[in-house]
Amino acid sequence: GVVAKKMIGPIEIRARITELGGIPRERLNCKPGKELGAEGAPTLWDELIDRTLRELDSVGGVIECTCDKVPVGLGEPFFDSLESQLAHLAFSIPAVRGIEFGDGFAAARMKGSEHNDCFVNGEGKTATNGAGGINGGISNGNPVVFRIAVKPTSSIAKKQYTFNFATERMEEFVVKGRHDACIALRCPVVVEAIAAIALANN
Repeated sequence: GVVAKKMIGPIEIRARITELGGIPRERLNCKPGKELGAEGAPTLWDELIDRTLRELDSVGGVIECTCDKVPVGLGEPFFDSLESQLAHLAFSIPAVRGIEFGDGFAAARMKGSEHNDCFVNGEGKTATNGAGGINGGISNGNPVVFRIAVKPTSSIAKKQYTFNFATERMEEFVVKGRHDACIALRCPVVVEAIAAIALANN
């Protein structure tokens, strides 16, 4: 990823956490005041992680990546579309369970008139960038925007019940040792790296 970033020149890539444990970034950045989880209560990242650790559990998150100054014409119309290349690399990151571009899954709840992203000038700038900078598998000159869903860490110390293949019965199971309460916290730099690799590959 570091080498790829040097190869893609002026393209700027930024990834950030937009959600942790189902809580949007805006609320996570609020000052603490009420009990975490209370309706409308402001929360902090460290409060969420500390509480999750105390509960011997884990949380997932959503990472958004924005690639600015991407030239027009990167990608292919079908099997090597820019979305395909980014998705292929995204799913090579352990714990990634989903990816969306631009409006993503929200597009399924829109009408065509709401989702269509009209061009507003001759350079290809669109009104909303709902397509996430990619049309027909090819970059359109707008920022490439995608989000990935990262699952909660599976190795948790909370007591669970699972099938033991050695004894052939359901048994109590506890993972020992120290494990991250949220692997999504480690992901933004990795997401930037895979985005740079995909763009450099074009």
